[in-house]
Amino acid sequence: MRNNSLGDITNLSASDCSLPLAHGFGLMAANSVGAVVGTFGNFLVCTAVLYTSPRLRRCSNYLLVSLAIADLIVTMVCEPLVVGIVAKKTFFNDCASNLELAYVVSSNFSCSASVMHLAAISVDRFLAVIFPLRHGRIMKSHGLKVMLIVVWVVWGVATVFASLRVPFLKETAYMVVAMFIISYFLVIGSYLSITISVFLLRRRKKQASRQGRTVRISVSSKAERRFAFTLAIVIGVFTACWFPMIVVFFAAGKSLVKMYGTAYMWIRTLALLNSAMNFLIYSARIRDFRDSYALICRKILRCG
Repeated sequence: MRNNSLGDITNLSASDCSLPLAHGFGLMAANSVGAVVGTFGNFLVCTAVLYTSPRLRRCSNYLLVSLAIADLIVTMVCEPLVVGIVAKKTFFNDCASNLELAYVVSSNFSCSASVMHLAAISVDRFLAVIFPLRHGRIMKSHGLKVMLIVVWVVWGVATVFASLRVPFLKETAYMVVAMFIISYFLVIGSYLSITISVFLLRRRKKQASRQGRTVRISVSSKAERRFAFTLAIVIGVFTACWFPMIVVFFAAGKSLVKMYGTAYMWIRTLALLNSAMNFLIYSARIRDFRDSYALICRKILRCG
């Protein structure tokens, strides 16, 4: 994402389009590892939910599958493009304007797709924690379909819009920022409500214990809260990876680092690497995912 026209790159000198050898190798290695690990990991998420474990076939996890598909766009398209761009800058002092164009069109909305998925997942967690008895019925009847349709239709329209308006990437980039901000307000609002709900429940438990009464909490309710905390970690990691890009490229109305320079490329890479992290969080926090990953890997090794 950026806030300048791609045409500016044609006016740069060869020195502006070069990268130090050490940084070039580091950037290529980071993006290559992110592409391989992220692609494998996101395919694991999809396979675990859709084919391996019946216990993972719940509405909330289908949203994680959809997020994994959005991340696959990054790991299979954006990161290989960055590897090519870095290679040209490192070894040939070439700005790789054609690759930059392909990267901008594909990456501008990979961010919006991811954050829109996080917004949908946050709303789902809000319903699960605040309205536990109605959550399943809402999601199974129409909630899941509505969320997936809204996310992918908006993403598709935005991507087509960006592709048709390549000379005006500055405007489409700001549209991505607007989508980012709106989605993030939904995320913050949902988790603020969840936090308040958990705080009030703990307060009720303390008051009840002082009065010698017991407040019962179902096992499913505890599981929903744990799952909500896991997704809060996912959102926190996403924020840590993408926030530097938003601040550096948009907060001041202009880029705070040299365009196409070393810092610019590392900030880009940090944002893209987020797409390789979610499946690791799931495996660390959710046993069913961990068991499914292990089963899939054993089957792959057995076939090999």
